[in-house]
Amino acid sequence: MIGSIVTTVKGHLQGTMENDICVWRGVRYAKAPIDGLRFRSPEPVDNWSGVMDAVDFGPVPPQPMDRAVRTGMSGNEKMDEDCLFLNIWSPRADDNKRPVMVWIPGGAYITGAGSLDMYNGHLLAKNGDVVVVSINYRLGALGYLDFTELAGEGEIFENNLGLHDQVASLKWVKENIEAFGGDPDNVTIFGESAGGNAVTTLLTVPSARGLFKQAIAESPAPTSVYGKGFARQFSERFLEILGIGKGEIHRLKTLPVQEIVAASHQLLQENSQEMPGSLAFGPVVDGDFLPDYPLDSIRSGRAGGIPLLIGTNRDEATLFDQMDPPLIPTNMAMIHKMFENTDPKAKERITNAYTNYPEKEAVLGIGRDATFHIPSVWYAEAYSRFEKTWMYRFDYKTAAMRISKLGATHGMDIPFAFQTFDSAFGKRIVSYGSRSAALKVSHRMQGHWVNFAKYGNPNPPEGEIWPKYDETNHYTMIFDKKDYIEKDPDRMIRLAWEGVGIYK
Repeated sequence: MIGSIVTTVKGHLQGTMENDICVWRGVRYAKAPIDGLRFRSPEPVDNWSGVMDAVDFGPVPPQPMDRAVRTGMSGNEKMDEDCLFLNIWSPRADDNKRPVMVWIPGGAYITGAGSLDMYNGHLLAKNGDVVVVSINYRLGALGYLDFTELAGEGEIFENNLGLHDQVASLKWVKENIEAFGGDPDNVTIFGESAGGNAVTTLLTVPSARGLFKQAIAESPAPTSVYGKGFARQFSERFLEILGIGKGEIHRLKTLPVQEIVAASHQLLQENSQEMPGSLAFGPVVDGDFLPDYPLDSIRSGRAGGIPLLIGTNRDEATLFDQMDPPLIPTNMAMIHKMFENTDPKAKERITNAYTNYPEKEAVLGIGRDATFHIPSVWYAEAYSRFEKTWMYRFDYKTAAMRISKLGATHGMDIPFAFQTFDSAFGKRIVSYGSRSAALKVSHRMQGHWVNFAKYGNPNPPEGEIWPKYDETNHYTMIFDKKDYIEKDPDRMIRLAWEGVGIYK
Protein backbone atom coordinates (compact mmCIF):
# COMPACT_ATOMS: atom_id res chain seq x y z
CA MET A 1 0.00 0.00 0.00
CA ILE A 2 1.36 3.43 -0.95
CA GLY A 3 -0.14 6.67 0.31
CA SER A 4 1.07 10.10 1.32
CA ILE A 5 2.06 11.20 4.79
CA VAL A 6 3.11 14.59 6.04
CA THR A 7 5.46 15.40 8.88
CA THR A 8 6.89 18.71 10.00
CA VAL A 9 10.58 19.46 10.36
CA LYS A 10 11.63 23.08 9.89
CA GLY A 11 8.76 23.30 7.45
CA HIS A 12 6.68 20.55 5.89
CA LEU A 13 7.99 17.42 4.19
CA GLN A 14 5.68 15.08 2.35
CA GLY A 15 6.90 11.51 2.03
CA THR A 16 5.21 8.19 1.33
CA MET A 17 4.01 5.13 3.21
CA GLU A 18 5.46 2.05 1.50
CA ASN A 19 4.65 -1.45 2.77
CA ASP A 20 4.04 -0.15 6.27
CA ILE A 21 7.25 1.90 6.39
CA CYS A 22 7.39 5.71 6.18
CA VAL A 23 9.87 6.94 3.58
CA TRP A 24 11.24 10.41 2.88
CA ARG A 25 13.67 10.77 -0.03
CA GLY A 26 15.75 13.68 -1.23
CA VAL A 27 15.67 15.63 2.04
CA ARG A 28 18.07 18.59 1.83
CA TYR A 29 20.42 18.77 4.83
CA ALA A 30 22.65 21.65 3.62
CA LYS A 31 22.58 24.42 1.06
CA ALA A 32 23.57 23.59 -2.51
CA PRO A 33 27.42 23.61 -2.63
CA ILE A 34 27.47 25.54 -5.91
CA ASP A 35 28.68 28.90 -7.19
CA GLY A 36 30.26 30.71 -4.23
CA LEU A 37 29.95 27.59 -2.04
CA ARG A 38 32.00 25.33 -4.33
CA PHE A 39 35.09 24.21 -2.37
CA ARG A 40 33.56 25.67 0.80
CA SER A 41 32.21 23.96 3.91
CA PRO A 42 28.48 23.16 3.86
CA GLU A 43 26.05 25.72 5.22
CA PRO A 44 22.81 24.90 7.07
CA VAL A 45 19.68 24.74 4.96
CA ASP A 46 17.28 27.64 5.20
CA ASN A 47 13.81 27.18 6.68
CA TRP A 48 10.92 27.13 4.24
CA SER A 49 7.17 27.55 4.30
CA GLY A 50 4.55 25.38 2.67
CA VAL A 51 4.83 21.69 1.83
CA MET A 52 7.92 20.27 0.13
CA ASP A 53 7.88 16.89 -1.58
CA ALA A 54 10.25 14.25 -0.21
CA VAL A 55 9.12 11.49 -2.54
CA ASP A 56 12.01 11.17 -5.02
CA PHE A 57 15.71 10.73 -4.41
CA GLY A 58 17.85 13.83 -4.83
CA PRO A 59 20.56 13.96 -7.52
CA VAL A 60 23.67 11.84 -7.03
CA PRO A 61 27.01 13.64 -6.53
CA PRO A 62 29.00 14.34 -9.73
CA GLN A 63 31.08 11.24 -10.54
CA PRO A 64 32.39 9.20 -13.48
CA MET A 65 29.32 7.17 -14.37
CA ASP A 66 31.20 4.24 -15.92
CA ARG A 67 32.71 3.51 -12.52
CA ALA A 68 29.49 4.38 -10.71
CA VAL A 69 27.59 1.70 -12.63
CA ARG A 70 29.99 -0.86 -11.18
CA THR A 71 28.90 0.16 -7.69
CA GLY A 72 25.25 -0.56 -8.39
CA MET A 73 23.89 2.44 -10.29
CA SER A 74 21.74 2.03 -13.37
CA GLY A 75 23.47 4.81 -15.27
CA ASN A 76 20.25 6.82 -15.60
CA GLU A 77 20.47 8.65 -12.28
CA LYS A 78 20.24 12.43 -12.28
CA MET A 79 23.63 13.88 -11.40
CA ASP A 80 24.11 17.39 -10.04
CA GLU A 81 26.53 19.42 -7.98
CA ASP A 82 23.52 20.27 -5.82
CA CYS A 83 23.64 16.86 -4.13
CA LEU A 84 23.58 17.26 -0.34
CA PHE A 85 20.48 15.20 0.37
CA LEU A 86 19.59 12.36 2.71
CA ASN A 87 16.87 9.68 2.81
CA ILE A 88 14.91 8.31 5.77
CA TRP A 89 13.07 5.03 6.44
CA SER A 90 11.07 4.83 9.68
CA PRO A 91 8.39 2.48 11.03
CA ARG A 92 6.40 5.53 12.15
CA ALA A 93 6.78 9.29 12.61
CA ASP A 94 5.72 9.02 16.24
CA ASP A 95 7.18 9.68 19.70
CA ASN A 96 8.82 6.27 20.22
CA LYS A 97 12.40 7.53 19.81
CA ARG A 98 13.82 4.53 17.99
CA PRO A 99 17.57 3.95 17.51
CA VAL A 100 18.87 5.71 14.40
CA MET A 101 21.33 4.15 11.91
CA VAL A 102 23.02 6.58 9.51
CA TRP A 103 24.58 4.92 6.44
CA ILE A 104 27.64 6.50 4.81
CA PRO A 105 28.04 5.01 1.30
CA GLY A 106 31.39 3.97 -0.15
CA GLY A 107 32.98 4.15 -3.59
CA ALA A 108 36.66 5.15 -3.16
CA TYR A 109 35.50 8.72 -2.48
CA ILE A 110 34.83 9.17 -6.19
CA THR A 111 31.59 7.23 -6.77
CA GLY A 112 28.49 6.35 -4.78
CA ALA A 113 25.27 7.77 -3.36
CA GLY A 114 22.84 7.02 -0.57
CA SER A 115 20.13 6.26 -3.12
CA LEU A 116 21.61 2.99 -4.43
CA ASP A 117 19.04 0.22 -4.27
CA MET A 118 21.28 -2.05 -2.22
CA TYR A 119 21.16 0.64 0.51
CA ASN A 120 17.36 0.57 0.68
CA GLY A 121 16.63 0.87 4.39
CA HIS A 122 13.13 -0.60 4.28
CA LEU A 123 13.76 -4.08 5.68
CA LEU A 124 16.42 -2.96 8.13
CA ALA A 125 13.97 -0.40 9.56
CA LYS A 126 11.09 -2.88 9.59
CA ASN A 127 12.93 -5.90 10.99
CA GLY A 128 14.85 -3.93 13.59
CA ASP A 129 12.30 -1.25 14.51
CA VAL A 130 14.96 1.39 13.86
CA VAL A 131 15.14 4.57 11.80
CA VAL A 132 17.55 4.26 8.85
CA VAL A 133 19.14 7.27 7.15
CA SER A 134 21.35 7.25 4.05
CA ILE A 135 23.32 10.28 2.93
CA ASN A 136 25.11 11.84 -0.04
CA TYR A 137 28.35 13.80 0.28
CA ARG A 138 30.71 15.47 -2.17
CA LEU A 139 33.10 13.19 -4.06
CA GLY A 140 36.31 13.36 -6.08
CA ALA A 141 38.09 16.69 -6.36
CA LEU A 142 34.98 18.56 -5.17
CA GLY A 143 35.03 16.70 -1.87
CA TYR A 144 38.51 15.35 -1.25
CA LEU A 145 41.35 17.30 -2.85
CA ASP A 146 43.22 19.86 -0.76
CA PHE A 147 43.93 23.14 -2.55
CA THR A 148 44.45 25.21 0.59
CA GLU A 149 48.21 25.58 0.14
CA LEU A 150 47.94 26.29 -3.59
CA ALA A 151 45.39 29.07 -3.41
CA GLY A 152 46.48 32.66 -3.96
CA GLU A 153 46.00 35.55 -1.59
CA GLY A 154 42.34 36.27 -0.97
CA GLU A 155 41.20 32.97 -2.51
CA ILE A 156 39.32 30.69 -0.14
CA PHE A 157 39.49 26.94 -0.65
CA GLU A 158 38.57 24.64 2.22
CA ASN A 159 39.51 20.99 2.52
CA ASN A 160 37.97 17.72 3.76
CA LEU A 161 34.68 18.89 2.28
CA GLY A 162 33.15 15.42 1.96
CA LEU A 163 33.97 14.86 5.63
CA HIS A 164 32.47 18.24 6.49
CA ASP A 165 29.32 17.18 4.59
CA GLN A 166 29.07 14.01 6.68
CA VAL A 167 29.31 16.03 9.91
CA ALA A 168 26.66 18.45 8.58
CA SER A 169 24.30 15.55 7.83
CA LEU A 170 24.80 14.18 11.35
CA LYS A 171 24.04 17.61 12.81
CA TRP A 172 20.82 17.68 10.78
CA VAL A 173 19.91 14.24 12.09
CA LYS A 174 20.66 15.31 15.66
CA GLU A 175 18.40 18.34 15.30
CA ASN A 176 15.53 16.80 13.33
CA ILE A 177 15.30 13.02 13.53
CA GLU A 178 12.94 13.01 16.51
CA ALA A 179 10.19 14.25 14.18
CA PHE A 180 10.64 11.03 12.17
CA GLY A 181 10.34 8.65 15.13
CA GLY A 182 14.07 8.54 15.91
CA ASP A 183 16.15 9.10 19.04
CA PRO A 184 18.67 11.93 18.48
CA ASP A 185 20.67 10.67 21.46
CA ASN A 186 21.08 7.15 20.08
CA VAL A 187 22.60 7.42 16.61
CA THR A 188 24.85 4.76 15.08
CA ILE A 189 26.96 5.60 12.05
CA PHE A 190 27.82 2.74 9.70
CA GLY A 191 29.47 2.54 6.31
CA GLU A 192 31.43 0.28 3.98
CA SER A 193 34.73 0.78 2.09
CA ALA A 194 35.20 4.56 1.77
CA GLY A 195 32.14 4.80 4.01
CA GLY A 196 33.95 2.58 6.51
CA ASN A 197 37.00 4.83 6.25
CA ALA A 198 34.66 7.76 6.93
CA VAL A 199 33.48 6.00 10.11
CA THR A 200 37.00 5.34 11.43
CA THR A 201 37.92 8.93 10.58
CA LEU A 202 34.81 10.57 12.07
CA LEU A 203 35.62 8.86 15.37
CA THR A 204 38.57 11.27 15.61
CA VAL A 205 36.95 14.47 14.28
CA PRO A 206 36.33 16.85 17.23
CA SER A 207 33.28 18.52 15.64
CA ALA A 208 31.59 15.11 15.24
CA ARG A 209 31.71 14.35 18.97
CA GLY A 210 28.24 14.02 20.46
CA LEU A 211 26.60 13.44 17.08
CA PHE A 212 26.65 9.63 17.30
CA LYS A 213 26.79 7.02 20.02
CA GLN A 214 28.02 3.86 18.23
CA ALA A 215 30.04 3.15 15.08
CA ILE A 216 30.18 0.24 12.60
CA ALA A 217 33.01 0.15 10.06
CA GLU A 218 32.60 -2.43 7.27
CA SER A 219 35.71 -3.10 5.18
CA PRO A 220 37.31 0.22 6.05
CA ALA A 221 40.80 1.29 5.02
CA PRO A 222 41.59 3.17 8.27
CA THR A 223 45.09 4.21 7.21
CA SER A 224 43.97 5.76 3.91
CA VAL A 225 44.20 9.23 5.42
CA TYR A 226 47.14 11.36 4.38
CA GLY A 227 49.27 14.29 5.47
CA LYS A 228 49.14 17.58 3.59
CA GLY A 229 52.50 16.95 1.91
CA PHE A 230 51.45 13.58 0.53
CA ALA A 231 48.02 14.88 -0.47
CA ARG A 232 49.45 17.93 -2.23
CA GLN A 233 50.91 15.83 -5.04
CA PHE A 234 47.39 14.74 -5.99
CA SER A 235 46.13 18.34 -6.07
CA GLU A 236 49.08 19.49 -8.15
CA ARG A 237 48.68 16.65 -10.64
CA PHE A 238 44.95 17.39 -10.86
CA LEU A 239 45.71 20.97 -11.88
CA GLU A 240 48.21 19.71 -14.48
CA ILE A 241 45.57 17.43 -15.97
CA LEU A 242 43.27 20.44 -16.34
CA GLY A 243 46.03 22.67 -17.68
CA ILE A 244 45.65 25.12 -14.79
CA GLY A 245 48.90 26.82 -13.89
CA LYS A 246 50.08 28.55 -10.74
CA GLY A 247 48.11 31.69 -10.12
CA GLU A 248 45.10 30.32 -12.01
CA ILE A 249 43.56 28.14 -9.33
CA HIS A 250 40.58 30.52 -9.17
CA ARG A 251 39.44 28.89 -12.44
CA LEU A 252 38.35 25.84 -10.42
CA LYS A 253 35.51 27.93 -8.97
CA THR A 254 33.78 28.31 -12.34
CA LEU A 255 35.03 25.31 -14.31
CA PRO A 256 32.19 23.12 -15.69
CA VAL A 257 31.64 20.25 -13.29
CA GLN A 258 31.96 17.71 -16.13
CA GLU A 259 35.60 18.75 -16.59
CA ILE A 260 36.28 18.36 -12.87
CA VAL A 261 34.76 14.87 -12.92
CA ALA A 262 36.79 13.84 -15.99
CA ALA A 263 40.03 15.07 -14.43
CA SER A 264 39.17 13.29 -11.16
CA HIS A 265 38.69 10.06 -13.07
CA GLN A 266 42.04 10.42 -14.85
CA LEU A 267 43.80 11.13 -11.55
CA LEU A 268 42.25 8.03 -10.01
CA GLN A 269 43.45 5.85 -12.89
CA GLU A 270 46.97 7.26 -12.82
CA ASN A 271 47.26 6.83 -9.06
CA SER A 272 46.11 3.20 -9.20
CA GLN A 273 49.14 2.46 -11.37
CA GLU A 274 51.71 4.76 -9.77
CA MET A 275 50.90 4.29 -6.06
CA PRO A 276 48.82 1.12 -5.66
CA GLY A 277 47.32 0.81 -2.22
CA SER A 278 46.77 4.56 -1.81
CA LEU A 279 43.71 6.65 -2.61
CA ALA A 280 43.87 9.73 -4.82
CA PHE A 281 40.94 11.10 -2.84
CA GLY A 282 40.57 10.88 0.91
CA PRO A 283 40.67 12.72 4.22
CA VAL A 284 43.66 14.98 4.85
CA VAL A 285 45.21 15.67 8.25
CA ASP A 286 44.92 19.44 8.54
CA GLY A 287 45.67 19.84 12.25
CA ASP A 288 42.30 21.45 12.87
CA PHE A 289 39.12 19.78 11.58
CA LEU A 290 41.06 16.51 11.37
CA PRO A 291 43.85 17.02 13.94
CA ASP A 292 45.89 13.86 13.38
CA TYR A 293 46.02 10.54 11.57
CA PRO A 294 43.04 8.58 12.90
CA LEU A 295 45.12 5.56 13.90
CA ASP A 296 47.54 7.82 15.83
CA SER A 297 44.59 9.55 17.51
CA ILE A 298 43.15 6.20 18.52
CA ARG A 299 46.49 4.92 19.83
CA SER A 300 46.85 8.00 22.01
CA GLY A 301 43.41 7.48 23.52
CA ARG A 302 41.93 10.68 22.11
CA ALA A 303 38.80 9.11 20.63
CA GLY A 304 37.30 6.73 23.18
CA GLY A 305 33.78 6.68 24.58
CA ILE A 306 32.03 5.21 21.52
CA PRO A 307 31.63 1.41 21.10
CA LEU A 308 33.00 0.13 17.77
CA LEU A 309 32.11 -2.84 15.57
CA ILE A 310 34.63 -3.34 12.76
CA GLY A 311 35.46 -6.04 10.21
CA THR A 312 36.44 -7.09 6.71
CA ASN A 313 35.55 -9.72 4.11
CA ARG A 314 37.51 -12.89 3.42
CA ASP A 315 38.06 -12.23 -0.30
CA GLU A 316 38.11 -8.42 -0.51
CA ALA A 317 40.56 -8.23 -3.42
CA THR A 318 38.80 -10.42 -5.99
CA LEU A 319 36.39 -7.63 -6.97
CA PHE A 320 39.25 -5.20 -7.62
CA ASP A 321 41.04 -7.79 -9.73
CA GLN A 322 38.24 -7.39 -12.28
CA MET A 323 38.73 -3.62 -12.53
CA ASP A 324 40.92 -1.83 -15.06
CA PRO A 325 42.96 -0.49 -13.46
CA PRO A 326 42.49 -2.08 -10.02
CA LEU A 327 42.25 0.31 -7.08
CA ILE A 328 44.30 -1.96 -4.82
CA PRO A 329 47.31 -4.22 -5.51
CA THR A 330 46.14 -7.38 -7.29
CA ASN A 331 49.17 -8.44 -9.33
CA MET A 332 52.91 -8.86 -8.83
CA ALA A 333 53.85 -5.58 -10.50
CA MET A 334 51.56 -3.65 -8.16
CA ILE A 335 52.83 -5.55 -5.12
CA HIS A 336 56.43 -4.69 -6.02
CA LYS A 337 55.46 -1.07 -6.59
CA MET A 338 53.68 -0.89 -3.24
CA PHE A 339 56.70 -2.30 -1.41
CA GLU A 340 59.41 -0.33 -3.26
CA ASN A 341 60.11 1.92 -0.24
CA THR A 342 59.58 -0.81 2.36
CA ASP A 343 62.48 -2.40 4.20
CA PRO A 344 63.43 -5.52 2.16
CA LYS A 345 63.50 -7.70 5.27
CA ALA A 346 59.98 -6.58 6.19
CA LYS A 347 58.78 -7.28 2.65
CA GLU A 348 60.32 -10.76 2.78
CA ARG A 349 58.75 -11.42 6.17
CA ILE A 350 55.33 -10.45 4.83
CA THR A 351 55.50 -12.40 1.58
CA ASN A 352 56.78 -15.49 3.43
CA ALA A 353 53.64 -15.41 5.58
CA TYR A 354 51.46 -16.19 2.55
CA THR A 355 51.37 -19.81 1.45
CA ASN A 356 52.33 -20.35 -2.20
CA TYR A 357 53.44 -16.77 -2.80
CA PRO A 358 53.75 -15.50 -5.57
CA GLU A 359 50.72 -17.43 -6.84
CA LYS A 360 47.54 -15.42 -7.50
CA GLU A 361 45.67 -16.29 -4.31
CA ALA A 362 48.59 -15.08 -2.18
CA VAL A 363 48.96 -11.88 -4.21
CA LEU A 364 45.27 -11.11 -3.73
CA GLY A 365 45.69 -11.83 -0.03
CA ILE A 366 48.47 -9.25 0.24
CA GLY A 367 46.37 -6.65 -1.57
CA ARG A 368 43.42 -7.38 0.70
CA ASP A 369 45.48 -7.20 3.87
CA ALA A 370 47.53 -4.13 2.95
CA THR A 371 44.41 -2.14 2.17
CA PHE A 372 41.67 -3.43 4.45
CA HIS A 373 42.32 -6.24 6.91
CA ILE A 374 45.62 -5.35 8.58
CA PRO A 375 44.81 -1.62 9.03
CA SER A 376 41.46 -2.70 10.51
CA VAL A 377 43.24 -5.05 12.92
CA TRP A 378 45.62 -2.25 13.95
CA TYR A 379 42.67 0.07 14.49
CA ALA A 380 40.72 -2.52 16.49
CA GLU A 381 43.74 -3.37 18.64
CA ALA A 382 44.33 0.28 19.51
CA TYR A 383 40.64 1.05 20.00
CA SER A 384 40.10 -1.93 22.30
CA ARG A 385 42.60 -0.48 24.79
CA PHE A 386 40.15 2.30 25.62
CA GLU A 387 36.67 1.26 24.50
CA LYS A 388 34.45 -1.75 23.83
CA THR A 389 35.32 -3.21 20.42
CA TRP A 390 34.00 -6.16 18.42
CA MET A 391 35.56 -7.55 15.25
CA TYR A 392 34.16 -9.77 12.49
CA ARG A 393 35.14 -11.39 9.22
CA PHE A 394 32.54 -12.07 6.54
CA ASP A 395 33.30 -15.44 4.91
CA TYR A 396 29.93 -16.47 3.46
CA LYS A 397 29.97 -17.34 -0.24
CA THR A 398 26.73 -17.75 -2.13
CA ALA A 399 26.61 -20.34 -4.90
CA ALA A 400 26.83 -17.60 -7.54
CA MET A 401 29.91 -16.09 -5.91
CA ARG A 402 31.59 -19.48 -5.64
CA ILE A 403 30.99 -20.12 -9.33
CA SER A 404 32.32 -16.68 -10.28
CA LYS A 405 35.33 -17.24 -7.99
CA LEU A 406 34.70 -13.85 -6.38
CA GLY A 407 33.88 -15.51 -3.08
CA ALA A 408 33.19 -13.26 -0.09
CA THR A 409 34.42 -10.26 -2.02
CA HIS A 410 34.42 -6.54 -1.29
CA GLY A 411 30.90 -5.25 -0.70
CA MET A 412 29.34 -8.70 -0.33
CA ASP A 413 28.31 -7.93 3.23
CA ILE A 414 26.11 -4.96 2.26
CA PRO A 415 23.01 -6.85 0.98
CA PHE A 416 23.24 -9.05 4.07
CA ALA A 417 23.26 -6.10 6.49
CA PHE A 418 20.39 -4.37 4.64
CA GLN A 419 18.73 -7.60 3.43
CA THR A 420 18.47 -6.10 -0.06
CA PHE A 421 18.61 -9.27 -2.13
CA ASP A 422 16.12 -7.73 -4.57
CA SER A 423 18.60 -4.98 -5.49
CA ALA A 424 20.60 -5.23 -8.72
CA PHE A 425 23.71 -6.34 -6.82
CA GLY A 426 21.71 -8.60 -4.52
CA LYS A 427 20.19 -10.47 -7.46
CA ARG A 428 23.66 -11.02 -8.92
CA ILE A 429 24.97 -12.68 -5.78
CA VAL A 430 21.89 -14.63 -4.65
CA SER A 431 20.07 -16.93 -7.04
CA TYR A 432 16.57 -18.16 -6.29
CA GLY A 433 17.76 -21.53 -5.04
CA SER A 434 20.20 -20.04 -2.52
CA ARG A 435 18.01 -17.22 -1.26
CA SER A 436 16.73 -19.04 1.83
CA ALA A 437 20.25 -19.88 2.98
CA ALA A 438 21.39 -16.28 2.40
CA LEU A 439 18.40 -14.96 4.35
CA LYS A 440 19.43 -17.02 7.37
CA VAL A 441 22.90 -15.46 7.31
CA SER A 442 21.35 -12.03 6.79
CA HIS A 443 18.94 -12.37 9.73
CA ARG A 444 21.80 -13.25 12.07
CA MET A 445 24.09 -10.50 10.81
CA GLN A 446 21.36 -7.86 10.71
CA GLY A 447 20.33 -8.89 14.21
CA HIS A 448 23.84 -8.13 15.50
CA TRP A 449 23.85 -4.75 13.76
CA VAL A 450 20.45 -3.85 15.26
CA ASN A 451 21.48 -5.04 18.74
CA PHE A 452 24.55 -2.86 18.48
CA ALA A 453 22.45 0.15 17.48
CA LYS A 454 20.03 -0.45 20.35
CA TYR A 455 22.38 -1.45 23.16
CA GLY A 456 25.93 -0.57 22.09
CA ASN A 457 26.60 -4.31 22.06
CA PRO A 458 26.04 -6.78 19.17
CA ASN A 459 24.96 -9.52 21.56
CA PRO A 460 21.29 -10.25 22.29
CA PRO A 461 20.02 -9.15 25.72
CA GLU A 462 19.71 -12.77 26.86
CA GLY A 463 23.46 -13.50 26.75
CA GLU A 464 26.88 -13.15 25.14
CA ILE A 465 27.73 -15.12 22.03
CA TRP A 466 30.22 -12.62 20.55
CA PRO A 467 33.09 -11.75 22.94
CA LYS A 468 34.79 -8.38 22.79
CA TYR A 469 38.00 -7.94 20.80
CA ASP A 470 41.28 -7.27 22.59
CA GLU A 471 45.02 -7.51 21.95
CA THR A 472 45.33 -10.72 23.95
CA ASN A 473 42.69 -12.94 22.37
CA HIS A 474 41.71 -11.19 19.10
CA TYR A 475 38.27 -12.86 19.25
CA THR A 476 36.61 -12.52 15.83
CA MET A 477 33.09 -13.40 14.73
CA ILE A 478 33.18 -15.35 11.45
CA PHE A 479 29.97 -14.90 9.47
CA ASP A 480 29.40 -18.00 7.35
CA LYS A 481 26.79 -20.68 6.72
CA LYS A 482 27.21 -21.31 10.43
CA ASP A 483 28.68 -18.42 12.41
CA TYR A 484 31.47 -19.08 14.90
CA ILE A 485 34.06 -17.29 17.01
CA GLU A 486 37.73 -17.68 16.07
CA LYS A 487 40.60 -16.64 18.30
CA ASP A 488 43.24 -14.61 16.45
CA PRO A 489 42.53 -15.72 12.85
CA ASP A 490 45.52 -15.55 10.46
CA ARG A 491 47.83 -14.87 13.40
CA MET A 492 51.07 -15.35 11.46
CA ILE A 493 49.99 -12.88 8.80
CA ARG A 494 49.03 -10.36 11.48
CA LEU A 495 52.44 -10.67 13.12
CA ALA A 496 54.27 -10.40 9.78
CA TRP A 497 52.72 -6.97 9.10
CA GLU A 498 53.54 -5.44 12.49
CA GLY A 499 55.31 -2.11 12.21
CA VAL A 500 54.98 -1.84 8.42
CA GLY A 501 53.49 1.26 6.82
CA ILE A 502 53.01 1.96 3.12
CA TYR A 503 51.86 5.55 2.53
CA LYS A 504 51.42 8.50 4.87
